[in-house]
Amino acid sequence: MPSPQNSLIHEATSVFRLVESIDRYVAEHENLFAYTDATQDFFSDVHTGAAATKGSVAELIRKLSQTPERAELRHQRELLIHKGHWRTLHTYIKPATDAHTLNLPLPLIRMATDDLRTTPGMSEIAIVVLLTPELMFYHNMPQSHFDSERVFVEVPYSQGPSFFASLIIYHELGHYVFEKLKMDQASRAFVDLADAQEQAFAQRLGPALPSASLSSWAKGRLDAWTKEIFCDLFALRHLGPAFSFTLIDFLALIGLMEEETVSTFDQEHPAAALRFREQMTRLDKDGWWAHVSDLPSEHVELMKRLARKNESDYIFEFQNTGIPVFVEAFLSIVPSIHALVVAITPHSPAAAEDFGRRRQEIEECLLHGIVPSKLLADGTTLSPKPVSMINAAYCFYLTRLPELMKKLENQEDWNLEHRKNWVERLEAWTMKGIEDAQLLAQSADDG
Repeated sequence: MPSPQNSLIHEATSVFRLVESIDRYVAEHENLFAYTDATQDFFSDVHTGAAATKGSVAELIRKLSQTPERAELRHQRELLIHKGHWRTLHTYIKPATDAHTLNLPLPLIRMATDDLRTTPGMSEIAIVVLLTPELMFYHNMPQSHFDSERVFVEVPYSQGPSFFASLIIYHELGHYVFEKLKMDQASRAFVDLADAQEQAFAQRLGPALPSASLSSWAKGRLDAWTKEIFCDLFALRHLGPAFSFTLIDFLALIGLMEEETVSTFDQEHPAAALRFREQMTRLDKDGWWAHVSDLPSEHVELMKRLARKNESDYIFEFQNTGIPVFVEAFLSIVPSIHALVVAITPHSPAAAEDFGRRRQEIEECLLHGIVPSKLLADGTTLSPKPVSMINAAYCFYLTRLPELMKKLENQEDWNLEHRKNWVERLEAWTMKGIEDAQLLAQSADDG
């Protein structure tokens, strides 16, 4: 029968080999690719942690080999902690190494990082992007032994290089912000929102629920829907209508914009009709809607059509629970979500005004294949702003791409290969314009 010491040595060797393998894998990819500062810092922590873990388990076994005493329970617990940490970390490594700079829209990641750091209490935040096989964007809540100032965002590997699709990242950052606000409870507006949720539950849902387990489930639904609307509006305040447009494209891609389902609330998401109604409301209040409401685009017409849907059309997929007021209870919470988003995000009308003033000039640059950062030379006010470039480029993408292609020989707007190529060029011009604006802003900050 093997001795406890031998079993522990065998177990420690497995842990040592796992850590060594992960450490080497990260180092090999660092030699091949470039990464964002946030991801590079994450890798540095992996190397530091690997050295510490290998040293710890090696020392543990060295001590055991020099004494005849039985392996103590504390030794087993120490190894168990190491195994748990590296088992979790293992799932982050490959998605992070896949997300090198060639696979990411870097100017957007920098812009998102800067925007997130304007949120109260988040000035040190860093974004680590993970490329995953799922055709969905996710916010990956970091484990307790990870740096709490590090935000992990999962991006479909197929969408990582796409600038327009990657705007969805802002929605996922909203999940991090919401959870941080919930944890800190420092924002008066968040406390007001939590109170609104409690009142909606107590006044409309609570009396109809027959059990504690159903009550807990019902509160979870209200909280999930609240977070989704919050994340939409959080992204919208930073990105303007371009976020709504890209969300339409993405939800359609994954089959969630069908006419028979857009009025349906599922367990985790409110109805698309309500989501876009609230986005349109926010765009109107922030001054954006006046600039895009007459855009000759199916996206704008779809938003208008969804916003006109009667609340009586909204249904909850679990309506057969016998509680018909789920949606009604949630609708009473929505105004408090708007109030919270406005309280913690920058004043949006200034961005909308810059877009309205510079949109035509940006689109003319794009129509002639010119990076819109040319317009930055007009003065020292750093206008157009990056968000204006993004929105003008998306409007151009929706309405004027065929006009650009007709100017070029042997390019047909109905040819999907041709169209794909020019969309990618449009994204590249937009990213270059944003990058130039960021460099000028940094130069101004440096004096």
